[in-house]
Amino acid sequence: MKQQPKRLPDAELEVMKALWQAEEPLTRAQLEQALADNGWAGTTLLTLLSRLEDKGYVARQREGRGYRYTAVLTRREYLPVESRSALGRMFAGSARNLVAAMAETHNLTDADIDELADYLAQLKKRHHA
Repeated sequence: MKQQPKRLPDAELEVMKALWQAEEPLTRAQLEQALADNGWAGTTLLTLLSRLEDKGYVARQREGRGYRYTAVLTRREYLPVESRSALGRMFAGSARNLVAAMAETHNLTDADIDELADYLAQLKKRHHA
């Protein structure tokens, strides 16, 4: 079984997002283009890729004189890490505080509330099954 992933620093997460969005492994040049808004030097990107590879989150495959990079850690595997982190940091570990913040900032419709209630009811059934 895989070890539980740890929360990534923001820069490493940006690299992972670019890899998750790609439909195929990317070269360094393609990643630089996808991440151009960050203004990183090529060496910065290589350092980030090396760190992610050391963690087992990214794999590289030689192609010519360079490499193609692909995400080993899926977005689905990583999402709970960010969710737990945000819940702890922003909402004192309280799911109720999270929902309250959503209600205060997003003008939840009756349909949104019904959808949340249905989802919570399904979760409750699974826990008692």
